[in-house]
Amino acid sequence: MKTRLSLLVLIVMLLLSACQTANTPTPAVQPADSTIVLDVTGVNGSKSFTMEALKQLPATEGFAGIKSSTGKITPPETYKGILLTDLLAQVGGLDPAMAIQIEAEDGYTMTFSPNQVESGQFIAYDPGTGDETANAGTLRVLIAYERDGKALDPKEEGILRVMIINDKSNQVTDGHWSIKWVRKISLKPLAAEWTLRLEGKLTEDMDRGTFESGAAEKCHQTTWQDEKAQTWMGIPLWLLVGRVDDETKHETGAFSDELADAGYTVDVIAADGYTITFDSARIKRNNNIIVAFQVNGNPLSDKDFPLKLVGSDLSKKEMAGAIVKIVVHLDGQPVSEPTPAPTATQVAVQPPSGNAALTLRGLVNNEQSWSLEQIQAQEIVKLTVEHPKKGKLDVEGVRLNALLDLAGPKPEAQTLVLIASDGFTAEADLQAIRQCPDCLLAIEDGILKAMMPGFESNFWVKDVTQIELK
Repeated sequence: MKTRLSLLVLIVMLLLSACQTANTPTPAVQPADSTIVLDVTGVNGSKSFTMEALKQLPATEGFAGIKSSTGKITPPETYKGILLTDLLAQVGGLDPAMAIQIEAEDGYTMTFSPNQVESGQFIAYDPGTGDETANAGTLRVLIAYERDGKALDPKEEGILRVMIINDKSNQVTDGHWSIKWVRKISLKPLAAEWTLRLEGKLTEDMDRGTFESGAAEKCHQTTWQDEKAQTWMGIPLWLLVGRVDDETKHETGAFSDELADAGYTVDVIAADGYTITFDSARIKRNNNIIVAFQVNGNPLSDKDFPLKLVGSDLSKKEMAGAIVKIVVHLDGQPVSEPTPAPTATQVAVQPPSGNAALTLRGLVNNEQSWSLEQIQAQEIVKLTVEHPKKGKLDVEGVRLNALLDLAGPKPEAQTLVLIASDGFTAEADLQAIRQCPDCLLAIEDGILKAMMPGFESNFWVKDVTQIELK
């Protein structure tokens, strides 16, 4: 009897023990509000943010939309989040000597300049027509966490994404700036802005951001290692040709095999005019001819900046640096015969001689060189001019035509080339320049800036050091 009672007591105790175990709370799972969602590194160190911490910062709302590389428009919607400037203020603010790199969860990165973040210097488009507009208002970079009052879709966009906003729903910007799944923001040494001119059936002035977006790891990134074990990174030449060879810019079939098989030539042109010419059969879907923008993960040297032609299918003479233009001649005929290879002492851009800040050369009767003081000693005019993106600007400087008159253009001169210190060039019809009385060279912060009313924004060249007539 005692044995049975003891057994019964044991069973009851075991049952009670089981009940207590079942009702004991399991360790708490870390709530979403305490999960780190964003790391920001600035001039005063690093700071990590939970979503709750982000929402305690001053919130900003604005309208933003996207124009994709194929021209598709996503109309403006209302986005809410934190301005990038407010986030950077948490770690010391903007540094004018540093670029802002934003990284997504998958490692994709995009770099913004201080001017873009501080002054909103982005190309904006009319959401109805897709045409470039100068009436977008003040553009700002937002790290968004809501769209139209709801949290972002974590699968489609991530919990944070970049949007370029303003106060009105009258603009969209290029889609490559609107990074999804944002995870990290950091500062890095500033890379100079540049533009690659593409000409063919279409024309395009591809900015640095667009090129870097195309050269991202999950896009068209292609690498090549030279005999010195240096790794070059960029985009195959044929893909760039495919953006302008026909009406299809960036999707399946962007590069036309039919046109390539019919035959045409492609000129790859450096800042000093040095030209490499390819036939279409040679570049057709060839990933061994690359337009590179980085070597060993860094921007190119001053000699090669901003782009260099590299790859295993090129001779050393064909590996030209300081590439600024690619021209597709769809009739199969190059504009001119290829120029001879530069000698070992030649560089992409020759600096002005002596103490000269500006030289004017080429097809002129009298080549000219001026110091900043000599330019300031000439007749200075003050004007209000219309910038294609920034609107009206009050400027002062020397009329470009006054400088041309001193040099005396030769009758055969047809083109004026503005050349910046970093090798960037912009070419314009000389006759159009001669008919522009308000085109100036202004002196700002010790450099010359071209003020070109009536011309596209890429002609408003900063830090002009040379003018060439050809």
